[in-house]
Amino acid sequence: MLTTPITTPHFHSRVLALLSTSLSEQSRSVNGDVTQTKNASPIRISPLSPADTPLTSEDSISQLIGITSSWIDLGSPDPIIADVSRQVLKLEVTYAAFCGISYLIIPGPRLRNYGPSDSGVIQFGRAVLDSLGQGPYMQIYIWLPMLYHPLDDVEEMGDLAPFTRQQFLDDEEVDNKVMDLFGTWEAWNTIRTMCTYSTRLCVGKETSYTPRSHRLPCDPA
Repeated sequence: MLTTPITTPHFHSRVLALLSTSLSEQSRSVNGDVTQTKNASPIRISPLSPADTPLTSEDSISQLIGITSSWIDLGSPDPIIADVSRQVLKLEVTYAAFCGISYLIIPGPRLRNYGPSDSGVIQFGRAVLDSLGQGPYMQIYIWLPMLYHPLDDVEEMGDLAPFTRQQFLDDEEVDNKVMDLFGTWEAWNTIRTMCTYSTRLCVGKETSYTPRSHRLPCDPA
């Protein structure tokens, strides 16, 4: 079995350009009024084009494991970043399902050291629940480390998380030195509970502390 990304760097660049332009325009028009920045996201990502994905529907496609983009942030406290991330995931899942991919890996949520009640984990769980509906014949694996340490959650160039607007970060209090021994398990338990313990949802375990973009999926548990 081989793994393959669903989308290309071209698609990544297109999303980043849309996001940068929209946030720049909002900062000029809203004049810092936080109440106006909580409206629905003004960004709409158009469907995938041939330049946006390496996949096509063919006989061998069922032997590939699709991997969704790790640069999105489904649990972002910024509603625009979260909405753009959901749009990206939906486009990737629906296109992978159309091509005939049977197995899909979704990188786990950014835990932010808040525990299972973190709204970001709940947002992530809702997105996974939607993905199960968008790919009705897919087996979906949530890719999580065995142990979560904030220092291991490295933001790579091009991640959407750094675009989070400052007013949505003011209340975050993260201890960057504390390892959460049960955070990964609690997050996974929250996600699978929200998805009503779907038999098509599994967890993929990562046992080493490597940056998010360099992690390799392990056997499901």
